[in-house]
Amino acid sequence: MNVVTATRRTIRREWTTWGTLLILSVGLMGVSDTTQAHDLQSSVNWAVSPAETVLSNAADTAGSYWSALTQIDKLRTDSERLRLENQTLKEQLDRMPAISKLNDDWTKITAAQLSVPYRTTPARVIVRDLSDIRPRTLLLDKGSNDGLAPGQVVIDAGDALVGRIAEVDATVSMVLLVSDPLAVVVGKEAKSNATGTIRGSISGQLQMSYVDATTLTVGDAIVTAGEALPCTNDISPYPPMLLIGDVVNAYTDPNTPVKSATIKPAAHLTDATFVLVIVDYQGGFGPPVPSASPGPSGSLRPASSAKPGASPIAQC
Repeated sequence: MNVVTATRRTIRREWTTWGTLLILSVGLMGVSDTTQAHDLQSSVNWAVSPAETVLSNAADTAGSYWSALTQIDKLRTDSERLRLENQTLKEQLDRMPAISKLNDDWTKITAAQLSVPYRTTPARVIVRDLSDIRPRTLLLDKGSNDGLAPGQVVIDAGDALVGRIAEVDATVSMVLLVSDPLAVVVGKEAKSNATGTIRGSISGQLQMSYVDATTLTVGDAIVTAGEALPCTNDISPYPPMLLIGDVVNAYTDPNTPVKSATIKPAAHLTDATFVLVIVDYQGGFGPPVPSASPGPSGSLRPASSAKPGASPIAQC
């Protein structure tokens, strides 16, 4: 019973409200075209016009600020993008000299490979150790998988002697430089054929000793002799006529008739990017050389008489 009564009251209130709104709407429609209504509308418009203007200006200002903030954020994003692009271009520009040198070195080494009278394998230098307290070496990016083996001779694009392979792995190999104190090679002056023993030194230059001629002068070119080692039947591990370097100082020991010299290496030991490994030259050991022969009384006598002060190369 109470529920029915409450529902009827709710319906009655809704109809009363709707009827009141309908009467007001009809009444307002009736008076909207009157002079008083127009005057009231004009007065209201005049009263709220300043507020409307202020609100409109405020909305325009806020819109302008928001647009400016959006543009600033876009400019900041574009600036960061341009900065990164500029940095990338600068890094690429900085790498251009190195890339250009790499291309030039590769062109030179491939041209040299065609002119060398031996079968060679080009290799790239990936590590360079020129320390004074460790052996001077180069690490190449080729190894036994590429046909490289210990003892093979290494030259640069100018056919100048770089050194010999000391150790080989499957994919890399280590070259002992000719400038290392442990490196030894028999060289000769290209014109006079004056020969001598050449060793590396801590200074990086080469020392040529026991030169069996007095014609050695500054500026002479020294090449590999490529001949049997003194007092042996062993073939030189270095092919003949590979450029070793130029004489920068020649001097004579007053106690001996032989000369010594300082040689500047011709190979680019400090900055060579590519080298050539000679893979088909065979040096090696021959039969032993007798050091004495029987004398008239059955005793041993020297095979040759040594001349006092003579070079060890010329006597055994």
